[in-house]
Amino acid sequence: MALASSASETIAAMKAAQKYLYQCGGPILMLIGTIGCMLNLIVFTQKALRKNPCSIYFIAYNVANFLYIYSSLLALTLSVGYSIDVSIYNLIICRLRLYTVSLFNTLSPFYLILASVDRIFVTSSNALTRQRSTRRFAYLCILIGTLFWALFHSHALIASNIRQLAPNAFLCYFQQGIHLVFVSYYAVIKETSTLLLMIICGL
Repeated sequence: MALASSASETIAAMKAAQKYLYQCGGPILMLIGTIGCMLNLIVFTQKALRKNPCSIYFIAYNVANFLYIYSSLLALTLSVGYSIDVSIYNLIICRLRLYTVSLFNTLSPFYLILASVDRIFVTSSNALTRQRSTRRFAYLCILIGTLFWALFHSHALIASNIRQLAPNAFLCYFQQGIHLVFVSYYAVIKETSTLLLMIICGL
């Protein structure tokens, strides 16, 4: 009994610590992230820079980061820190939340990789390769890439649900089974490939 009581107290203490961490740390991180994105956008939208293809990629990158902050970190802060989670009561909001989080979590590194590839074009000794670094090509890559990833992550609008974990305990997440396995493997592959591509493009 004493051991069970001690374990319960430890779990309660950890939950309380997590709650206070999100109550205090969540808003601070959101504020820092928002200021960072805003400052970057102010810099890269200056007349001297906004015509540069690399600046266009960084503008898209910071917009994606900004949207990711308010689709992911805001929801987590409200849910964990303040016990406010609308997504566990409304299936449409649940699916939209998972979709936007998945989408912007992918678009952010995608735009950064495009910026790295553009730097490869600019520094290439081949004249034809350097000519690929244009504003038109940058807009085209962003448009096609955004549409592709928006369609790719559309599965979150269908294969996600509100699951009951325990009495009065609900979770908005992907459906169990093959789809959850796919999402898990995809997350690992995405993070690994992003890291490898950034290393390769940075060499």
